[in-house]
Amino acid sequence: MTSRSQRWLAGQAQAGADPYLLGKPSIGAKHGQLLIGNRFRMASRPVGSHLAVGPGAVLQIGDDVWIAHGAAVAAHERVQIGDGTRIGPFVIIMDSNFHSGAGDQSEHHDCKPVIIGSGCRIGSRVTITRGARIGDGAHILAGSVVGSDIPPGVCAAGARARILGRAGDVESRWYAAALALPEILRRSLALQSTPDLEDRPMPAGLWTDSSARDVIESVRTELGVELEFNALREACSFADIAASLQRTLGERA
Repeated sequence: MTSRSQRWLAGQAQAGADPYLLGKPSIGAKHGQLLIGNRFRMASRPVGSHLAVGPGAVLQIGDDVWIAHGAAVAAHERVQIGDGTRIGPFVIIMDSNFHSGAGDQSEHHDCKPVIIGSGCRIGSRVTITRGARIGDGAHILAGSVVGSDIPPGVCAAGARARILGRAGDVESRWYAAALALPEILRRSLALQSTPDLEDRPMPAGLWTDSSARDVIESVRTELGVELEFNALREACSFADIAASLQRTLGERA
């Protein structure tokens, strides 16, 4: 698979060693520079991901960067993603203003570089807009919008992302995780609405080995936390899942 990924990237990017593409992303970088580091991972299943680099622009991706499915990264001047950063599903990163009418690209030149540091965690459906700078080790929670500076090592969230605390602090990490968990559960379990983290039995048939693994994968991708399958499989309520996440955060402190 690695050699197939290398062949797919050849001619479209200057890529490092050992890339792995799950599915084929849409890549447009004919007149710009797409620079990709070693051990790049990108998913385009079940939903395709996109990398676009405008004329004369640079999209620079460091070593050991992971990008999940449905992501879109567009550089019309410069977008930089640091080593070891993980980007969740359906994330949008753009350094330009895309609010023009259909077919009108006149505003694409209103650009400000986007810089994402090393070791960052970007949750699902985050939008990072022109001029954003995210410091090393910062965590951005699912659904947030970032258009300004986020300092290194903090956890931030919100429609105008604000700092919740230090990314490594158990209390701030738990608060951040608790905000994100209901939406993670809704998507992972295909629920019609966002659940409350209450100590009530889950609907019959909802919690299976497969659904537990789906939640574990989503929590790993979006929060950077590895839940233990055997402990999580015994959950009887959404409150039990939240408690398992809280215990895991405490053990990692």
